[in-house]
Amino acid sequence: MYRFNIWKIVLIIGVLLLSVLYLIPTPEGIYLPLYGNLPLWMQKALPHFEVTEDNTFKVNLTAVEYPEGKNFQEAIDELQDIFTVHLEKFDLYETVDYEFDTTEDKEFFVKLISDKSKENPAATLENLHLYGSIPTSLRPVLPANRLKLGLDLKGGVHLVLEVDLEKSKRELLKAHTYTIPEMLRAEQILCRQVEQIEGEDALNALIEIPSRLRTDQAQKDEYLQKAVDLLNEVEYFEDAEAVAEKDTQSTYQLRLTQQGMQKYSDHAIERVLIVLRNRVDAFGVAEPSIRQEANRPRIIIELPGAKDSSGPLRIVQTMGRLEFKMVAKNPSGGNFWSGSANTPPPDNLPEDTEIRFHHETGDWYVLDSPVLLSGHNIKDSRASAGSTSFEIVVLMDFDSEGTSKFTKITGAHIGEHLAILLDDKVQSAPRINSQIRGSAMIEGNFTFEEASYLANILNAGAFPVGVQVGEERAVGPSLGQDSIDNGIKAAIIGLLGVLIFMIIYYRLSGLIAILALVFNMIIILGALAGFGAALTLPGIAGLVLTIGMSVDANVLIFERIREELRTGKSVWDAITSGYQRAFVTILDANLTTFFTALVLYQFGTGPIKGFAITLGIGILASMFTAIIVTREVYGLTIGNRDVKKLSI
Repeated sequence: MYRFNIWKIVLIIGVLLLSVLYLIPTPEGIYLPLYGNLPLWMQKALPHFEVTEDNTFKVNLTAVEYPEGKNFQEAIDELQDIFTVHLEKFDLYETVDYEFDTTEDKEFFVKLISDKSKENPAATLENLHLYGSIPTSLRPVLPANRLKLGLDLKGGVHLVLEVDLEKSKRELLKAHTYTIPEMLRAEQILCRQVEQIEGEDALNALIEIPSRLRTDQAQKDEYLQKAVDLLNEVEYFEDAEAVAEKDTQSTYQLRLTQQGMQKYSDHAIERVLIVLRNRVDAFGVAEPSIRQEANRPRIIIELPGAKDSSGPLRIVQTMGRLEFKMVAKNPSGGNFWSGSANTPPPDNLPEDTEIRFHHETGDWYVLDSPVLLSGHNIKDSRASAGSTSFEIVVLMDFDSEGTSKFTKITGAHIGEHLAILLDDKVQSAPRINSQIRGSAMIEGNFTFEEASYLANILNAGAFPVGVQVGEERAVGPSLGQDSIDNGIKAAIIGLLGVLIFMIIYYRLSGLIAILALVFNMIIILGALAGFGAALTLPGIAGLVLTIGMSVDANVLIFERIREELRTGKSVWDAITSGYQRAFVTILDANLTTFFTALVLYQFGTGPIKGFAITLGIGILASMFTAIIVTREVYGLTIGNRDVKKLSI
């Protein structure tokens, strides 16, 4: 006799409703008010923004509990990105008439500047939909994702970035020739110079011994041990090895190991991924896919819906490395050694100088090599009007360390020229007329779009290593539509073929199998949407394969039921026994295929992973529908009735 299991019915209905919810298309006008633009952890932890009397959006982050891996500064950066993207997205402003600010009390402000932006700030804040109307306690249950189409179906841009490890190694060694002396001097250790050993991945650090310590061996040993301890803390290098020792100085060698370079490469790729995601978010590219290729220093970028590759290529090709260097003094006289693009640059340069060219005019500059300040000290940058009404510039605000450095640099070099470089190209080289304690400014005959682009690049950060585009491919939307049509056609033909066979061969029981099959498709598509996965062409192939596998489980069960009926058992007893005897066979067959899908997902790339995800979800869904759903359908229709014959 059939026993009604309420938990099974609730489970089936719950899975069905949740899958359908994930598949229902939600227009943006409904989606944004429901789920909000802030990340879920912010909606839970942050108090609501207030509109102050001076038309400023304000929130206090003093009592905020940050999730693991988040801190105050990262939260501020994320809030700035969200406001920047969505203020422009909703076309609330035609110019940059807002700015961000924070206080020591951990308050975050969005200050509205122009009269237009101050017309109705409360309505502006409401239209941003920062917080969703769905209670955060229900968000883990109610879907926030929708089914997305992959690049091969929707069309878009496919880029492959290759990390130039050799160039990165050279940059790492070069950077340490400047940073190690600064680090040692900060700890009262006199480091005369750090130079790379020619032809080797190693550095020599010359530590000068003060004259007052040369006669006291104990103090001298303590001084040198402190220097060695500091050198041993330099990441990616082996412990320092003494190669020359004199009364006046000692030389220590730092060697970059293979393991250190691998560690540096892994860390660098992680930071490149972060910078790329920040850039893509800042430029408002929807539904990006950015991932590292398994076990290789390559990054795959897929931007569905992008019309052409020029914009995305520009985003990923710009290194974003900002540096401040002094223009060298001309030996012939003057504080500005430069020349026009029509004159050849000098061949013989003084030591620790280099030639760099203007990004637009091609004019050359002789610069002192040491980097005085870099872009990692930038707290915020933005496009703004310059000193004239027709000039657009990029303003940069520094963090506390950067502000201190910039103040010292401008104070120590009054009358000289400070070159501002982006990716080794001079953007401008203004004369320092007085000590500057505020923002820095980049001039360059920018349009507003160019200045906004540069500001976004600087806010997102620079790539920590050299990268180059290894592959560029644009997929047209017509190809995507053909793929969708062919995939749907294959799925429909397969479904109809299975439907006809099951009804002819298993009669009414075949309809139950078809019901389970439709349920199976809904679960798979709903799960793909819930996990944020994209449906790709290989995914459709996995979906079609799942149709056959789902029916295969039902065929095993139906054949077992037929065998039990032939022994003379009653209809319900035959159904119960058939499910029990088929379970082990179904479990064995599906588990082996599921483990294969796991292996494909772990070691596959791109399309292979898409196929593995769909296949894995399909296997779990087919077991659920074949073993639980169809049995409950039999139970509700036949279990407690005196049925003499089963249509099977």
